[in-house]
Amino acid sequence: MFEPISPEAAGVASEKVFEFVSTLERRGLNTHSLLLMKGDRVFGEFYWAPFDKDFCHRMYSETKSYVSVAIGLLEEDGVLDLDGKIAAYFPEKYGAELPEFMADLTVREMLTMTTCRPGNYWFSFDEPDRTKLYFRPGDGTRPSGTVWEYDSSGSQVLGALVEKLSGMRLFDFLNSRIFTHLGTFKTAEILKTKNEDSWADSALVCTTRDMASFGRLLMNGGNHNGKQLINSAYVAKATGAVVDNRENCHGNVFAHGYGYQIWRTEQNSFAFNGMGCQFTVCTPDKDLLMVITGDNQGNASAASLIIGAYMDLIVSPAGKAPLAENEAWKKKLDSLGESLKLRALCGMADSPMRPQIEGRTYICRENHAGITKFSFSFSGDGGVLRYTNAQGDKELPFGINKNLFGKFPQLGYADGHGGVVTENGFMYDDAVSACWTQENKLWIFVQITDRYFGNCSMSFSFKDGWAVCRMQKTAEDFLNEYQGTIVAQTEN
Repeated sequence: MFEPISPEAAGVASEKVFEFVSTLERRGLNTHSLLLMKGDRVFGEFYWAPFDKDFCHRMYSETKSYVSVAIGLLEEDGVLDLDGKIAAYFPEKYGAELPEFMADLTVREMLTMTTCRPGNYWFSFDEPDRTKLYFRPGDGTRPSGTVWEYDSSGSQVLGALVEKLSGMRLFDFLNSRIFTHLGTFKTAEILKTKNEDSWADSALVCTTRDMASFGRLLMNGGNHNGKQLINSAYVAKATGAVVDNRENCHGNVFAHGYGYQIWRTEQNSFAFNGMGCQFTVCTPDKDLLMVITGDNQGNASAASLIIGAYMDLIVSPAGKAPLAENEAWKKKLDSLGESLKLRALCGMADSPMRPQIEGRTYICRENHAGITKFSFSFSGDGGVLRYTNAQGDKELPFGINKNLFGKFPQLGYADGHGGVVTENGFMYDDAVSACWTQENKLWIFVQITDRYFGNCSMSFSFKDGWAVCRMQKTAEDFLNEYQGTIVAQTEN
């Protein structure tokens, strides 16, 4: 597996692959990796520095598709009934009375996200056990099996069910039944929740090639090298359009039906879909597979751009027979691949107003971020934002028109356990870039590039000794201190 071939050998023109990658760049997408395969062979593999093929990337909700396979294995083992009631498996997790309709909710309905209540934002609850949270008293329920609505918490409960019935960690169970046969996932892990359960709806951390090997297994109906690792009938159901997942009458690249924790998309394809545009797209009719990772949280059009461009430029024109080799375009494609870097802000490198700002301290009015003062210093092609918040004095170095890699200065963010405050000085890896977009406006873009991904946009506008900072963060359960508007005035 992963033998490299030219795009032409896969029936795809190198020019089209070049155009696809260029489209991702031209549209300002924050891409980290891209893998294109025909069968078991790779006709395109790209990494945006500093990411590489060995980087273990958080795959977010693509994890749900792995939970689905684990459920299928337990059904095959005869220890689980898809039409069994989920509450019957967890009598210890709720009191004398279940919420309305919860007693009738089946495992199959949980797999298809036609549950009886929407999920909860578990980070805001004191209860560390997410399964108990799922069965908590409350209203807002409806008969299960009626409405498709995204229910991440339900996927977490399915993961807890796997661990309860198998007596193993979710990753260990999958490793023993699937991963060891594939020969991949050797450096992978699944992070944990507050109560030590596996974070089953969102926290598989693995390589791009790991993801591809799993997608290929399902494209092969659960068969690997002649060995049936998963029941083929379950795979067919899981990757099919079991329910209608449209939420309105408008088009959506992932509103082509929903299987068992697996999405349907264009051209009879199925997909694993994770927050921030972690996608594995499998197109059996053409034996094509794409894995892409990145952090496009906050970019509402990113998914449509990626899937649309992939279908139009790669899948639609792909032929069954190889094409004539095109050395000129292959060289262009190789050159493009070698130049790829994590997206950075790009604009004016300097401003006539910079000398008026540099070194001056701005005193902030009361604000959500709790920032009391800030100042800037600049040097060459970079600078430093210095500020004071509830944790004390902070420094955020940035590059001008390029990323500067370091550690984001906020302490206490979660590491191996989601939602758990760290107290050991742990900080996330980051990439920070900046540019001037007009004489009085400086933008800073923070990208968290750790096992957790998130980003924050900061704009600083200056006038007559005043500064207005607007911050907008897009991240799961961190950077909460970095949002809102700050009005500040120089102290001298």
